[in-house]
Amino acid sequence: MDSMLKNIAQFTLFFSIGVVIFAFAGYENHLSSYQNSDSNAIPETLEEALLILGDEKPIHYIATADPDSVRMGMEMVYYGQLLDESNDPISKYFVCTDCHNQVLESANPADESADAVLEHSMTNNIPFLPASTFYSMYNKRHWYNGDYYKKYGDLVAPTRDSLYNAIQLCATQCSQGRAMDHWEIRAVLHYYKSLELKINDLVFTEEEKQQLGNWIVNDKTSAIALLKTKYNDTNPATFGTNKTPEVPGYEPSAKNGEYIFTMGCLHCHDPQTGITNFTMDNDPLTLRYLYRKKDKYNNMAVQHITRYGTYAMSGRKQYMPMYSFEKLSEKQMLDLLHYLKVEDTTIN
Repeated sequence: MDSMLKNIAQFTLFFSIGVVIFAFAGYENHLSSYQNSDSNAIPETLEEALLILGDEKPIHYIATADPDSVRMGMEMVYYGQLLDESNDPISKYFVCTDCHNQVLESANPADESADAVLEHSMTNNIPFLPASTFYSMYNKRHWYNGDYYKKYGDLVAPTRDSLYNAIQLCATQCSQGRAMDHWEIRAVLHYYKSLELKINDLVFTEEEKQQLGNWIVNDKTSAIALLKTKYNDTNPATFGTNKTPEVPGYEPSAKNGEYIFTMGCLHCHDPQTGITNFTMDNDPLTLRYLYRKKDKYNNMAVQHITRYGTYAMSGRKQYMPMYSFEKLSEKQMLDLLHYLKVEDTTIN
Protein backbone atom coordinates (compact mmCIF):
# COMPACT_ATOMS: atom_id res chain seq x y z
CA MET A 1 0.00 0.00 0.00
CA ASP A 2 2.83 2.39 0.89
CA SER A 3 4.45 1.64 -2.47
CA MET A 4 1.20 2.34 -4.32
CA LEU A 5 0.70 5.64 -2.47
CA LYS A 6 4.29 6.61 -3.23
CA ASN A 7 3.80 5.84 -6.93
CA ILE A 8 0.56 7.82 -7.05
CA ALA A 9 2.23 10.75 -5.31
CA GLN A 10 5.11 10.59 -7.79
CA PHE A 11 2.74 10.47 -10.73
CA THR A 12 0.69 13.38 -9.39
CA LEU A 13 3.82 15.47 -9.00
CA PHE A 14 5.09 14.37 -12.40
CA PHE A 15 1.83 15.26 -14.11
CA SER A 16 1.71 18.65 -12.44
CA ILE A 17 5.20 19.80 -13.38
CA GLY A 18 5.55 18.08 -16.76
CA VAL A 19 8.57 16.26 -18.14
CA VAL A 20 11.02 16.56 -20.99
CA ILE A 21 9.95 14.10 -23.65
CA PHE A 22 12.04 12.21 -26.16
CA ALA A 23 12.65 14.22 -29.33
CA PHE A 24 14.32 12.82 -32.37
CA ALA A 25 14.75 13.53 -36.04
CA GLY A 26 15.89 10.23 -37.45
CA TYR A 27 17.82 7.14 -36.51
CA GLU A 28 20.95 8.50 -34.87
CA ASN A 29 19.35 11.29 -32.83
CA HIS A 30 16.67 9.02 -31.45
CA LEU A 31 19.07 6.23 -30.51
CA SER A 32 21.36 8.68 -28.74
CA SER A 33 18.42 10.18 -26.82
CA TYR A 34 17.23 6.77 -25.74
CA GLN A 35 20.62 5.46 -24.64
CA ASN A 36 21.23 8.59 -22.58
CA SER A 37 17.83 8.54 -20.88
CA ASP A 38 17.55 8.06 -17.12
CA SER A 39 15.65 4.87 -16.46
CA ASN A 40 15.32 5.78 -12.74
CA ALA A 41 13.47 9.05 -13.36
CA ILE A 42 9.85 9.62 -12.36
CA PRO A 43 7.64 7.71 -14.83
CA GLU A 44 6.90 9.81 -17.89
CA THR A 45 5.17 7.38 -20.24
CA LEU A 46 1.48 6.74 -20.70
CA GLU A 47 1.86 3.04 -19.96
CA GLU A 48 3.72 3.65 -16.72
CA ALA A 49 0.99 6.05 -15.61
CA LEU A 50 -1.76 3.56 -16.45
CA LEU A 51 -0.01 0.72 -14.63
CA ILE A 52 0.55 2.86 -11.53
CA LEU A 53 -3.19 3.51 -11.53
CA GLY A 54 -3.92 -0.22 -11.74
CA ASP A 55 -4.57 -0.84 -15.44
CA GLU A 56 -3.80 -4.25 -16.94
CA LYS A 57 -0.51 -4.88 -18.70
CA PRO A 58 -0.73 -5.47 -22.47
CA ILE A 59 0.16 -8.88 -23.88
CA HIS A 60 3.32 -7.41 -25.40
CA TYR A 61 4.34 -5.69 -22.15
CA ILE A 62 8.01 -4.78 -21.81
CA ALA A 63 9.05 -3.39 -18.43
CA THR A 64 12.18 -1.63 -19.66
CA ALA A 65 13.39 -1.38 -23.22
CA ASP A 66 16.88 -2.79 -23.61
CA PRO A 67 19.11 -0.29 -25.48
CA ASP A 68 20.83 -2.96 -27.56
CA SER A 69 17.50 -4.50 -28.53
CA VAL A 70 16.19 -1.03 -29.40
CA ARG A 71 19.21 -0.54 -31.67
CA MET A 72 18.68 -3.88 -33.42
CA GLY A 73 14.95 -3.30 -33.83
CA MET A 74 15.57 0.16 -35.23
CA GLU A 75 18.13 -1.13 -37.72
CA MET A 76 15.66 -3.71 -39.02
CA VAL A 77 12.94 -1.05 -39.31
CA TYR A 78 15.15 1.43 -41.16
CA TYR A 79 17.35 -0.93 -43.18
CA GLY A 80 15.55 -4.27 -43.30
CA GLN A 81 18.32 -6.11 -41.45
CA LEU A 82 21.07 -5.49 -38.93
CA LEU A 83 23.78 -3.17 -40.16
CA ASP A 84 26.42 -5.84 -39.56
CA GLU A 85 24.40 -8.12 -41.91
CA SER A 86 24.42 -10.94 -39.35
CA ASN A 87 20.79 -11.71 -40.23
CA ASP A 88 19.18 -12.07 -43.64
CA PRO A 89 17.17 -9.18 -45.13
CA ILE A 90 13.54 -9.41 -44.05
CA SER A 91 12.34 -8.36 -47.52
CA LYS A 92 13.93 -7.79 -50.90
CA TYR A 93 11.24 -5.28 -51.76
CA PHE A 94 10.47 -2.98 -48.83
CA VAL A 95 11.71 -1.64 -45.52
CA CYS A 96 9.32 -0.43 -42.85
CA THR A 97 10.05 3.26 -43.40
CA ASP A 98 8.75 3.01 -46.96
CA CYS A 99 5.22 3.05 -45.52
CA HIS A 100 5.54 3.95 -41.82
CA ASN A 101 6.65 7.16 -40.15
CA GLN A 102 8.48 7.06 -36.82
CA VAL A 103 7.07 10.23 -35.26
CA LEU A 104 3.71 11.53 -34.07
CA GLU A 105 1.61 12.28 -37.14
CA SER A 106 -0.93 14.58 -35.48
CA ALA A 107 -0.76 17.32 -32.88
CA ASN A 108 -3.29 15.42 -30.75
CA PRO A 109 -2.93 11.60 -30.43
CA ALA A 110 -6.68 11.39 -29.87
CA ASP A 111 -7.28 12.77 -33.38
CA GLU A 112 -5.50 10.76 -36.05
CA SER A 113 -7.91 11.72 -38.82
CA ALA A 114 -6.54 12.31 -42.29
CA ASP A 115 -7.16 16.05 -41.95
CA ALA A 116 -5.33 16.26 -38.62
CA VAL A 117 -2.43 14.24 -40.01
CA LEU A 118 -2.12 16.41 -43.11
CA GLU A 119 -2.16 19.62 -41.09
CA HIS A 120 0.52 18.34 -38.70
CA SER A 121 2.56 16.87 -41.55
CA MET A 122 2.59 20.12 -43.50
CA THR A 123 3.67 22.02 -40.39
CA ASN A 124 6.46 19.59 -39.57
CA ASN A 125 7.51 18.34 -43.02
CA ILE A 126 6.49 14.75 -42.34
CA PRO A 127 5.86 12.26 -45.18
CA PHE A 128 2.17 11.61 -45.85
CA LEU A 129 2.12 7.81 -45.86
CA PRO A 130 -0.55 5.10 -46.20
CA ALA A 131 0.40 3.10 -43.09
CA SER A 132 0.21 3.99 -39.41
CA THR A 133 3.15 5.59 -37.65
CA PHE A 134 5.28 3.42 -35.40
CA TYR A 135 5.23 6.18 -32.78
CA SER A 136 2.54 5.01 -30.31
CA MET A 137 2.24 1.59 -31.99
CA TYR A 138 3.29 0.07 -28.67
CA ASN A 139 0.25 1.72 -27.04
CA LYS A 140 -2.24 0.19 -29.45
CA ARG A 141 -4.24 -2.87 -28.44
CA HIS A 142 -5.75 -3.95 -31.77
CA TRP A 143 -4.27 -4.14 -35.27
CA TYR A 144 -5.39 -4.87 -38.85
CA ASN A 145 -8.85 -3.59 -37.99
CA GLY A 146 -11.84 -2.90 -40.19
CA ASP A 147 -11.46 -3.47 -43.91
CA TYR A 148 -8.03 -5.07 -43.69
CA TYR A 149 -9.98 -8.33 -43.66
CA LYS A 150 -11.01 -7.61 -47.26
CA LYS A 151 -7.38 -7.68 -48.34
CA TYR A 152 -5.82 -10.31 -46.09
CA GLY A 153 -8.80 -12.49 -45.16
CA ASP A 154 -8.36 -14.88 -42.25
CA LEU A 155 -4.69 -13.94 -41.98
CA VAL A 156 -5.73 -10.93 -39.90
CA ALA A 157 -7.48 -13.03 -37.23
CA PRO A 158 -4.31 -13.79 -35.20
CA THR A 159 -3.23 -10.14 -35.40
CA ARG A 160 -6.37 -8.47 -34.06
CA ASP A 161 -5.15 -8.52 -30.46
CA SER A 162 -1.46 -9.38 -30.83
CA LEU A 163 1.23 -6.88 -31.78
CA TYR A 164 3.69 -9.76 -32.10
CA ASN A 165 1.51 -11.43 -34.74
CA ALA A 166 0.80 -8.10 -36.45
CA ILE A 167 4.54 -7.55 -36.95
CA GLN A 168 4.87 -11.03 -38.44
CA LEU A 169 1.98 -10.45 -40.85
CA CYS A 170 3.49 -7.14 -41.92
CA ALA A 171 6.81 -8.87 -42.62
CA THR A 172 5.40 -11.74 -44.64
CA GLN A 173 2.47 -10.07 -46.42
CA CYS A 174 2.84 -6.28 -46.43
CA SER A 175 6.57 -6.31 -47.14
CA GLN A 176 6.41 -9.59 -49.09
CA GLY A 177 9.32 -10.89 -47.04
CA ARG A 178 10.28 -13.84 -44.93
CA ALA A 179 8.93 -14.86 -41.53
CA MET A 180 10.88 -13.10 -38.80
CA ASP A 181 12.64 -15.04 -36.06
CA HIS A 182 11.43 -14.64 -32.49
CA TRP A 183 14.44 -12.57 -31.44
CA GLU A 184 13.92 -10.23 -34.39
CA ILE A 185 10.31 -9.53 -33.47
CA ARG A 186 11.29 -9.03 -29.84
CA ALA A 187 13.90 -6.48 -30.92
CA VAL A 188 11.30 -4.60 -32.96
CA LEU A 189 8.98 -4.64 -29.95
CA HIS A 190 11.74 -3.08 -27.86
CA TYR A 191 12.12 -0.42 -30.55
CA TYR A 192 8.35 0.21 -30.43
CA LYS A 193 8.67 0.47 -26.64
CA SER A 194 11.12 3.33 -27.16
CA LEU A 195 8.45 5.09 -29.25
CA GLU A 196 5.61 4.74 -26.75
CA LEU A 197 3.40 7.70 -25.90
CA LYS A 198 4.53 10.10 -23.21
CA ILE A 199 2.09 11.96 -20.99
CA ASN A 200 3.34 15.19 -22.53
CA ASP A 201 2.18 13.95 -25.93
CA LEU A 202 -1.43 13.98 -24.72
CA VAL A 203 -3.67 17.04 -24.93
CA PHE A 204 -5.69 18.08 -21.88
CA THR A 205 -7.81 21.11 -21.07
CA GLU A 206 -7.04 22.91 -17.82
CA GLU A 207 -10.25 21.51 -16.35
CA GLU A 208 -9.24 17.97 -17.31
CA LYS A 209 -5.83 18.43 -15.70
CA GLN A 210 -7.47 19.38 -12.42
CA GLN A 211 -9.97 16.57 -12.75
CA LEU A 212 -7.24 14.05 -13.46
CA GLY A 213 -5.19 15.22 -10.49
CA ASN A 214 -8.19 14.63 -8.23
CA TRP A 215 -9.01 11.24 -9.73
CA ILE A 216 -5.43 10.01 -9.46
CA VAL A 217 -5.86 10.19 -5.69
CA ASN A 218 -9.57 9.47 -5.26
CA ASP A 219 -10.86 7.56 -8.29
CA LYS A 220 -8.21 5.66 -10.20
CA THR A 221 -10.77 3.97 -12.47
CA SER A 222 -11.96 7.35 -13.73
CA ALA A 223 -8.36 8.53 -14.10
CA ILE A 224 -7.60 5.54 -16.32
CA ALA A 225 -10.74 6.15 -18.35
CA LEU A 226 -9.81 9.80 -18.92
CA LEU A 227 -6.28 8.93 -20.00
CA LYS A 228 -7.67 6.41 -22.49
CA THR A 229 -9.74 9.12 -24.19
CA LYS A 230 -6.54 10.96 -25.05
CA TYR A 231 -5.20 8.49 -27.63
CA ASN A 232 -6.43 5.76 -29.95
CA ASP A 233 -5.76 2.11 -29.23
CA THR A 234 -6.66 0.97 -32.75
CA ASN A 235 -5.83 1.98 -36.31
CA PRO A 236 -9.10 1.46 -38.21
CA ALA A 237 -9.15 1.10 -41.98
CA THR A 238 -12.03 1.82 -44.34
CA PHE A 239 -11.35 1.12 -47.99
CA GLY A 240 -12.76 3.38 -50.69
CA THR A 241 -13.67 3.08 -54.37
CA ASN A 242 -12.28 4.57 -57.56
CA LYS A 243 -15.18 6.98 -57.87
CA THR A 244 -14.17 10.64 -58.07
CA PRO A 245 -15.36 12.12 -54.74
CA GLU A 246 -18.21 14.60 -54.54
CA VAL A 247 -18.03 16.90 -51.52
CA PRO A 248 -20.67 19.64 -51.91
CA GLY A 249 -19.37 23.10 -51.10
CA TYR A 250 -15.74 22.06 -50.77
CA GLU A 251 -13.14 24.14 -52.62
CA PRO A 252 -10.10 21.92 -53.27
CA SER A 253 -6.69 23.19 -52.22
CA ALA A 254 -3.82 22.98 -54.70
CA LYS A 255 -1.44 23.61 -51.79
CA ASN A 256 -2.72 20.55 -49.96
CA GLY A 257 -2.67 18.56 -53.17
CA GLU A 258 0.92 19.48 -53.87
CA TYR A 259 1.96 18.31 -50.41
CA ILE A 260 0.10 15.03 -50.78
CA PHE A 261 1.74 14.42 -54.15
CA THR A 262 5.23 15.48 -53.09
CA MET A 263 5.31 13.91 -49.62
CA GLY A 264 2.98 11.02 -50.35
CA CYS A 265 3.19 9.86 -53.95
CA LEU A 266 6.81 10.85 -54.48
CA HIS A 267 7.87 9.29 -51.18
CA CYS A 268 7.90 6.03 -53.13
CA HIS A 269 7.83 7.12 -56.75
CA ASP A 270 10.68 9.62 -56.76
CA PRO A 271 13.51 7.99 -58.74
CA GLN A 272 15.97 8.96 -55.99
CA THR A 273 14.30 6.70 -53.41
CA GLY A 274 14.61 3.49 -55.39
CA ILE A 275 11.47 2.11 -53.73
CA THR A 276 9.60 1.40 -56.97
CA ASN A 277 10.41 1.05 -60.62
CA PHE A 278 7.49 3.28 -61.58
CA THR A 279 9.01 6.71 -61.05
CA MET A 280 7.45 10.15 -61.24
CA ASP A 281 8.33 13.75 -60.49
CA ASN A 282 6.75 17.20 -60.23
CA ASP A 283 7.45 17.99 -63.86
CA PRO A 284 4.35 19.50 -65.52
CA LEU A 285 4.45 16.78 -68.19
CA THR A 286 4.15 14.09 -65.52
CA LEU A 287 1.29 15.89 -63.79
CA ARG A 288 -0.56 16.44 -67.06
CA TYR A 289 -0.19 12.75 -67.90
CA LEU A 290 -1.62 11.73 -64.52
CA TYR A 291 -4.53 14.16 -64.64
CA ARG A 292 -5.59 13.11 -68.13
CA LYS A 293 -5.68 9.46 -67.00
CA LYS A 294 -8.01 10.21 -64.10
CA ASP A 295 -11.14 8.84 -65.77
CA LYS A 296 -9.61 5.63 -67.14
CA TYR A 297 -10.41 3.61 -63.98
CA ASN A 298 -7.36 1.45 -64.25
CA ASN A 299 -3.99 1.41 -62.55
CA MET A 300 -3.07 4.72 -64.18
CA ALA A 301 -6.07 6.60 -62.78
CA VAL A 302 -5.00 8.44 -59.61
CA GLN A 303 -8.19 7.80 -57.66
CA HIS A 304 -8.18 4.12 -58.68
CA ILE A 305 -4.58 3.28 -57.84
CA THR A 306 -4.71 5.32 -54.63
CA ARG A 307 -7.85 3.64 -53.29
CA TYR A 308 -7.19 0.10 -54.55
CA GLY A 309 -3.44 -0.07 -54.72
CA THR A 310 -2.06 -3.16 -56.42
CA TYR A 311 -1.54 -6.72 -55.27
CA ALA A 312 1.66 -8.68 -55.09
CA MET A 313 1.85 -11.44 -57.67
CA SER A 314 4.32 -13.98 -58.93
CA GLY A 315 7.14 -12.18 -60.70
CA ARG A 316 6.08 -8.79 -59.35
CA LYS A 317 5.85 -8.96 -55.59
CA GLN A 318 6.55 -5.28 -55.11
CA TYR A 319 3.12 -3.69 -54.98
CA MET A 320 1.47 -0.41 -54.03
CA PRO A 321 -0.55 -0.26 -50.80
CA MET A 322 -3.83 1.62 -50.84
CA TYR A 323 -4.75 4.74 -48.90
CA SER A 324 -7.80 4.09 -46.73
CA PHE A 325 -10.24 6.90 -45.93
CA GLU A 326 -8.47 7.23 -42.57
CA LYS A 327 -5.21 8.01 -44.38
CA LEU A 328 -6.55 10.06 -47.31
CA SER A 329 -9.94 11.72 -47.02
CA GLU A 330 -12.32 12.42 -49.89
CA LYS A 331 -11.45 16.12 -49.64
CA GLN A 332 -7.77 15.28 -49.86
CA MET A 333 -8.37 13.18 -52.96
CA LEU A 334 -10.01 16.24 -54.50
CA ASP A 335 -7.02 18.33 -53.39
CA LEU A 336 -4.67 15.93 -55.16
CA LEU A 337 -6.70 15.92 -58.37
CA HIS A 338 -7.02 19.71 -58.21
CA TYR A 339 -3.25 20.09 -57.94
CA LEU A 340 -2.77 17.91 -61.01
CA LYS A 341 -5.46 19.86 -62.87
CA VAL A 342 -3.97 23.26 -62.04
CA GLU A 343 -0.57 22.17 -63.28
CA ASP A 344 -2.15 20.64 -66.37
CA THR A 345 -3.91 23.92 -67.17
CA THR A 346 -0.78 26.04 -66.75
CA ILE A 347 1.06 24.31 -69.59
CA ASN A 348 -1.70 24.40 -72.18
